[in-house]
Amino acid sequence: MRKNETNSLTWQLTGPGTGLLERAGIAALSMTLRAAEELRADLSPLQWSEADLTRQSVTIRSTDSLEAALTKLFSFAWQVRDRVLYLPAIHRDWEASENSFMRVCAHNGIMRTFLQHPRVQPKGDLVEQIINLDEDRQIKIAYQSLDSAKLKPITDLAKAGFFGRDGTLAEKDVSLSGWVFPGIAPRYGPEVAWSGPAKAGLLLMLAPIVCMYQQLHSERSTWLFVVPDVRDVEVFASVRLLPMFGLDPSYTDVASLGDAALRFLAEYTSDPARRDLEAGCRVVAMGKVGYYQSQSIRKGVADVNATAKICRRYRILNRVMMNRWMKRKPKSESAENAKARKRKNEQPTNEARDFTSVPTGRGRIADNLMAARPWYLDLFQPLPWDWAAVERQRKKQPGVSTERLWFYNLLYQRGQLMELIQEEEMWDNPEERLFVEAFWQVLAALYRREADAVERGGSRTFGDRIEDLNEDIRRCLTRAKTRPLLRQAIIDLFARPVEKYRSPVVRQRPDLVWHLIDDDWKRSRDLALLALASYQSKEKREAGLKTDEQTESPETEGVDA
Repeated sequence: MRKNETNSLTWQLTGPGTGLLERAGIAALSMTLRAAEELRADLSPLQWSEADLTRQSVTIRSTDSLEAALTKLFSFAWQVRDRVLYLPAIHRDWEASENSFMRVCAHNGIMRTFLQHPRVQPKGDLVEQIINLDEDRQIKIAYQSLDSAKLKPITDLAKAGFFGRDGTLAEKDVSLSGWVFPGIAPRYGPEVAWSGPAKAGLLLMLAPIVCMYQQLHSERSTWLFVVPDVRDVEVFASVRLLPMFGLDPSYTDVASLGDAALRFLAEYTSDPARRDLEAGCRVVAMGKVGYYQSQSIRKGVADVNATAKICRRYRILNRVMMNRWMKRKPKSESAENAKARKRKNEQPTNEARDFTSVPTGRGRIADNLMAARPWYLDLFQPLPWDWAAVERQRKKQPGVSTERLWFYNLLYQRGQLMELIQEEEMWDNPEERLFVEAFWQVLAALYRREADAVERGGSRTFGDRIEDLNEDIRRCLTRAKTRPLLRQAIIDLFARPVEKYRSPVVRQRPDLVWHLIDDDWKRSRDLALLALASYQSKEKREAGLKTDEQTESPETEGVDA
């Protein structure tokens, strides 16, 4: 190349063959260059100007070979500090750069998804630390350390044939190992995971930087990454740099794919200036399966395009059922275990006193919102992600069914469910909310009848009577697997109260109940179960009070990230 001659590369969001990951790569490139400007990093011979970083495109230039410029760029974009990934594009402030625990979320997410296979990215020792976030919060972090000299994006750039002998970008297709499309790596024969133009390959190697990473609360070995559908680089950058997308550990745990996807989309559309923009993303869950243990594979993929209504409803859900910091109950060590530990010269288990709690049922509600379904549908059936945790709980309580355990776990969210029911925004059909009100009135009458029995000198306490009554109603509703059976169960239930205690809604609008059952009996059953799980006295409902209860069943406490 002649002296003072420049090579340049331009990528556009609307360019041919530019998919979801490629657009994320363009955003990562733009944010990396912005970070270099803020940190005053010397990336020469790489050059760019303010006009090169637009909302729809990125242009870079080099006064030397493109190989020298891009090598310098990748060395800056992908760094390791204290053996933890440091990505200037998203870790711009001083706290993130100097405190490795604030980067652990992104580090673990990338290492469990894009760079999860040891043959792709060699990993170091497992490091565990107790971190005091402040006087009241203490967490435990764990991560596998990295060697910066063997970081895969940098080594692939040098070895995958991206450049010719003169340092220009290769014109023929290049091949990359399976980390650029994690979870679908080839398993048989001479296949390669990805093959395509070198210019597109550069973007794919930058894309993981700006993806969002979360961990499934109920399956700690399963990680999710959210690939944003970037339509405006500057708008996306302003949202991606928010602490909730990687720096605050309390936001790492999610309950489902819908929870992870809508968390990003709801925040993306929260600003009035962004509400009319197209908002979409792809969320991928990666974890272990019994038949293929050597590496994590894709266990779920969802493409989401959220409407303004869905985002508004999720913001309500996230406000009512947010992650909470919980105090861990100290575990007493038996004398036998203490002696065995001393014989082996082992130290007591070092556990943080706090953990993040994710309310039961939030994952199902978020998935319903993502699919534009009523938020309460199938709420009383665990998601596939929840089955393992509920099964562990069931083994501790022999003779108790999975459905019953899940229902009683949801009772810990009685106050939150009540808040969701009272939000008009959550309902498409006001008759459904009126049905819940009618069911509450029936329950109030039945509870009043049990109180009268106690006053007459019954042998059982009021609490025992209510517990048995609720279990009887739950069992009757759960066993109603057809429309006729549900009609019979509802008729029997609504006929129990004496005449003076009958529900005013049922007396004035009998057509409401039967219309909903005839129209969609499964939806009616879910509404009835929702009313049973969320019931509070009329005084509490009118006062808008929440029950003072935990947000997570003690048997299903989360494990620290």
